[in-house]
Amino acid sequence: MDIARINAILVDSLGEVDEDQRPVEGSEVFNFFVMALALKTAKVHEHAAEMIELLKEWPSDSWGQPVPPLGEEINYLVAGGALGDQRRAFMLFAFGKIMGWWDILDPRTMLGMEYDDPHGRELAGMGMVAIMGYRPKVTV
Repeated sequence: MDIARINAILVDSLGEVDEDQRPVEGSEVFNFFVMALALKTAKVHEHAAEMIELLKEWPSDSWGQPVPPLGEEINYLVAGGALGDQRRAFMLFAFGKIMGWWDILDPRTMLGMEYDDPHGRELAGMGMVAIMGYRPKVTV
């Protein structure tokens, strides 16, 4: 897997937020309880076909530990191990969510907790932010 290229695409897709933490035009914000980040939707769509090709080589192990295949539940700790950076795992999760490739599982979607709930942040910090399913497609 070309981790360097995946990381370059993710960095190129990073969006911006204003002083009130709202996305600037053309960006979408994702709150993962332990961090929030924005991605530029046009850049995500621009890189989608290449990302699908790169993800075909998703590893079966990382740091000597098994990595579930795309489509199974993968939390940000495991994805971060595969990508070499947990922040990049969150970026990849957001990238795929914009494209409709997978669902994001977190304390909000699974337990109905709000982003400011300290228990939700604690659960997320222990790994309860994951993706499930993989439906790769390029949309315009």
